[in-house]
Amino acid sequence: MSAPRLICVFALTLLAGKAALGQPEEPMQPGKSAEQIQAIKQRAAEWLTTCLGDWDAQTHMTKTEWQSTCARVSKEREQFLLNTPGATSIGSKAGR
Repeated sequence: MSAPRLICVFALTLLAGKAALGQPEEPMQPGKSAEQIQAIKQRAAEWLTTCLGDWDAQTHMTKTEWQSTCARVSKEREQFLLNTPGATSIGSKAGR
C-alpha cells in the first residue's frame, strides 16, 4: 500500500474510531436528520482524503504539518455543518 493511501486509511480510521471503540454516538444535532448527519460526516472524510492527497514539497509545510492542518480543517468544517441550523454545504448557495 502506498504511503498516501496508508495515511488516508489511517485518517479515516481515526474519524470512525469513536464508533469502532464502542464509544457512544454523538447526539443528533437539532434540525439535522440522521441522513444529513451521515452525509456531513462522509463529506468531511472526503475533504480529509482530498486534502491529504494534495500535499507536495512545494506547499512549504512538512507532510506532518500538512496532515495536522488537513485533519483540523476537515473537523472544523464538519462541526460547522453539524452545528449550524440549515447549513448543508460549504461554499455553495445551496447551503446558505
